[in-house]
Amino acid sequence: MTADASLLKLLVRPVAAVAGRGNAFLEAALFRRPPPLRWTSPNRVLRSDDVCALRAFSAPLAPRLEADAVAGPAVLVVPPEVNQSVVVDFGPGQSLVAALLEAGFGHVAAIEWSTPRPETASRDIDSSIAAILDAIDAVGGRVHLIGICQGGWESAIAAALAPPDKVATLTLVAAPVDFGAGEGIVKQVARATPMAFYRALVALGGGVMRGELISGGFDGLMVFERTWLKHLSLWNHVDDERWLERYFQLNDWYRSPKDLPGRLYLRAVRELFKENRLVQGRFSCLGRVVDLSRITCPLCLIAGRRDHITPPSQVWATRRALSSSEVLEVETDGGHIGAFMGRKELAEAWPKVFNWLHRHDEGAHPTRSARNR
Repeated sequence: MTADASLLKLLVRPVAAVAGRGNAFLEAALFRRPPPLRWTSPNRVLRSDDVCALRAFSAPLAPRLEADAVAGPAVLVVPPEVNQSVVVDFGPGQSLVAALLEAGFGHVAAIEWSTPRPETASRDIDSSIAAILDAIDAVGGRVHLIGICQGGWESAIAAALAPPDKVATLTLVAAPVDFGAGEGIVKQVARATPMAFYRALVALGGGVMRGELISGGFDGLMVFERTWLKHLSLWNHVDDERWLERYFQLNDWYRSPKDLPGRLYLRAVRELFKENRLVQGRFSCLGRVVDLSRITCPLCLIAGRRDHITPPSQVWATRRALSSSEVLEVETDGGHIGAFMGRKELAEAWPKVFNWLHRHDEGAHPTRSARNR
């Protein structure tokens, strides 16, 4: 090989390597199409309608889900409507549903919220609360109710409207109930932005609030992390197959946004995020004023230390609006999503919650207040 050929080879090789890395990066960042999202744990659909499907999980999968088939109430998980519901059964080591089953809860159910169609785009919050109440009856009539983010404030409303014996315990994860508490950035943006802007977004979506716009709004709250840092990490790990597998799993879920019914979205923004009616006793649902002080069951509040959407101070404020005499507070190291699906959180923080729930399987209501932070 001549000297010129050797020099050319030395010059071409790094250029080719950079070009190849660039192609792999663009494929991962821009051109890869996410596969259909799937539930990780075996399950079956108990019922389904235009609002949601109710999925039942058991270990092993039982032919029927009955309250008297196992000891204690069933566990009903209510995911946020703003995301694809499979996030509560995300993957091995990152599934709240699987962790519940492994912790010895024989009957676990989860609501899967439906994407609105033109004929259901105008449905209201009332239909979501009615769906939760119907799900409680469908899984035996008494549940450990676990609500996450939007599913948390919806679960609190359902618990306030339900007969007291229907909800054995109420667990709220990264969920705002007092929308005026704390100094979270979502609170500040919601208060500062006129309703005309939100109505325009719904009109742009043809009567629904497009999931892409919601995801874009959350990205705008963390521009540096969601753009520069995210893509820098991807560039640095684009040849690491194990890292890419984890990255694609979360990114595929995030890039599969879910629309919200426009009427539901606008009412939540105005009456909850802006006017904070729920804790003021001025919010009505299913023809009744929602009185959070009617909730007396044991309460568990879970917050992520790094949650920029619902900071811990906003989560802890919930206890002031309820009448629960026993309150367990658990602070995890994670952010908004990590609080309920992070590997570390499920392995280290949630077992104390599972033990707490098991102590109430027979319906005992201790009066002492517990704090684990």
